[in-house]
Amino acid sequence: MKHESHKVKPARPFAFAAAFLLFFILHTSYFILPAHAQDIDESARAYLSDILNKPLSPRAAAMGNAYVAMPNDPNSIFSNPAAISSIVITDSTRMNNISVSYSHYVLDINEGAFVYEHPVPENVLFAGNFAAGVQYFSGGTSTEADATGQTLGTFNTEDVALLLAYSSTASNGLHYGATAKVVSSSLVSGSSVQNYSATWMAADLGLYYEWVKERMTFGFSVLNLGTELSQYAGVDEPVGPDVQFGATIKPQHLPLTLSLAFHNLTRDREGRNLFYAFDDFSLGGEFAMGKVVRIRFGYENELRHELNVPTGNGFAGFSGGIGLHIKRYDIDFAINDEGPDFTPFIRFGIRTDL
Repeated sequence: MKHESHKVKPARPFAFAAAFLLFFILHTSYFILPAHAQDIDESARAYLSDILNKPLSPRAAAMGNAYVAMPNDPNSIFSNPAAISSIVITDSTRMNNISVSYSHYVLDINEGAFVYEHPVPENVLFAGNFAAGVQYFSGGTSTEADATGQTLGTFNTEDVALLLAYSSTASNGLHYGATAKVVSSSLVSGSSVQNYSATWMAADLGLYYEWVKERMTFGFSVLNLGTELSQYAGVDEPVGPDVQFGATIKPQHLPLTLSLAFHNLTRDREGRNLFYAFDDFSLGGEFAMGKVVRIRFGYENELRHELNVPTGNGFAGFSGGIGLHIKRYDIDFAINDEGPDFTPFIRFGIRTDL
């Protein structure tokens, strides 16, 4: 159920926004400026299949994947299942939400996602919100050859994840949720020599809270808690959980949403100082340009470090996008820069209610 926002003193939300921005400046200046001297940190990401570590939603991608506290979006299933129950129903005859997303990289490499959300009335058992999702990644078709270069055939690379989530709200307004998911990853499929595939079973847990008076939301999630069911030709790849925390704020009298998220908070600091635990952060913003257009921007600090190359890192880690709200449809576009050695790629998505 959507709550009406109360009138607040203008100074207080601006104080929160100022505090956030001050933290961004200090923290970013500490970590971004020396980024050219850093090596790629393999411990910065969870070990689970890479399909689970990408912002598949164009809106999330445009906002730097700072999405753990983002309200009113079925794509929250990928970052915080508790936020699913924050979805606002604007038409009682259209209770369900669907979202379709697609991204194309180069050649025949692409990925996408589908989400379906369904609310359960309060007078029914398990009242709350259910959501189901499908993620996929296709690495395309590659040529298979032996040691002498003789062509043997072709093979495919692809990942698929199936998700089922539930979210509800406690009496104090705190939202809670959980997701169960199964992931199948094929590094080599259809090979005439040997196939390499693995499967995992995992779960996500989340909390979400809306501070209506201060126009803020808070999110906390633990993603990818699970175990490996089968291995890549006997090679063990442990499941690494991703602990996230974040907040959003809508400053009074401004058509702006600011979002901050910290990722992989429990990763091994490997002798580094305490600030290293917060180095994997992302920042996003969304401007409402009237009732139709939304302009978005984002920054991912860890991604910028990972994409550092001898020629520099260019605009790696930065993202942007646009959203169009046309009647009951939300059409989203995003562009992500992968640095000077890679071509920026476009994401597309559409959301609506049924």
